[in-house]
Amino acid sequence: MKEPAAIPRRAWLWVFAAYLFQSIPAAVRDEALPVALMDLGYADAQITQAVAVFGLIVGCKILLSPLVAGFNPRRFILAAELGIAALLGLLAYHVGADQFSTTPIIGCLILLSLFAAAHDFALDGYFVSSLDDKSRATHSGILNVATKVGVVLAGPGLIWLVARIMDYGPQTADAWSWALATAGVLALLALVANAWGLAAEPTSSADTSTIRDRFREMLAGLRSLLSDRRLLAVLVLILFYRASEVHMARIIQPFAIRGLGLSNENYAVLRMMSAVGGLALGGVIGSLVVARLGLARALLPLGITMHLPLVAFAWLAYNGTHNLWIIGGVFILEYIVYGAGLCALILAMMKLASGPGAAVRYAALSTFALLANYLPGLWAGHLAERLGYAQYFLFALSLAIPGILSAWFAKRHFEDA
Repeated sequence: MKEPAAIPRRAWLWVFAAYLFQSIPAAVRDEALPVALMDLGYADAQITQAVAVFGLIVGCKILLSPLVAGFNPRRFILAAELGIAALLGLLAYHVGADQFSTTPIIGCLILLSLFAAAHDFALDGYFVSSLDDKSRATHSGILNVATKVGVVLAGPGLIWLVARIMDYGPQTADAWSWALATAGVLALLALVANAWGLAAEPTSSADTSTIRDRFREMLAGLRSLLSDRRLLAVLVLILFYRASEVHMARIIQPFAIRGLGLSNENYAVLRMMSAVGGLALGGVIGSLVVARLGLARALLPLGITMHLPLVAFAWLAYNGTHNLWIIGGVFILEYIVYGAGLCALILAMMKLASGPGAAVRYAALSTFALLANYLPGLWAGHLAERLGYAQYFLFALSLAIPGILSAWFAKRHFEDA
């Protein structure tokens, strides 16, 4: 009797759909929330601090690893996505409620961050453990493009949608409620595509060991990570490689809307239009450069180019130009070089994490990356208010020096990558 033919693997599909989904709660937090708070009259310092606090909650993913590991990875990823989609719907309901209250909204955002943390751990662990080095490099461009596309759709896409809805009469709260409901629908569509892609994956099962055993495994994975000679180089990369870009990203929305005088709609349109070419091009360039030069030789040139947008943003702040074409060009440049540079950093982290205990090792590294990404938000807004936007961007540009040095230091640790 003939055995049924194996289903062709569709790794490209689940990588795109799952990482697009992963970016939705992050985009709501990082892109849409700051503009919503600006609409409500909050200062830059309050906005960046709120985003930082919710973002740091996601950093608890390493503590969730022993619990998450007890579930079938594919089923857990899909279940977490369903929970996140439901929370987006609940958030939409409370934002548009007649009796507006911040308590349930804050509660939804906290739960959204916790669900996102568990989902990120399961997804990143599955990506690292189910694909070999060559497949990870091949699919890293898809991962990067999917992430940024999701950020655009659930970030500036929601901001644009809110502006268009308000053109037809609804006020701020109702418009944001409809936009968040749309984000929930987008999440459900990504969930369906992800389920189809994961259905063709090789069979995997849940970890049947006890929670105590999994804690021991987590500690063993952390010990093996700590003993890896490449760890210091990767930690330095995580902390400094994109430090200037992180500080810039915390202030882009208030600078564009308050500093350059763009309307919410103009800002959203520019970000979306610049992303169409910039997103895909950046991810593809990063993957091609790493594939051609190798990770070690690619770190330095990609790291240098990643800091170029700071020069342009500082010039915009000093010049005060309102030319939409010039602003859009700066946004395109930011997307391209950031996408290319981030591709190299992610591959360095995954290279270090691969092997036994990959999920725990990568969760530890990504937790550190989250701290490096969100901690600057605690002071970025306050610093921008004190220095002014132009001087703030010059300060951020000065962080390119340790960023480039970190790439030079890490280079020799990945000579065979």
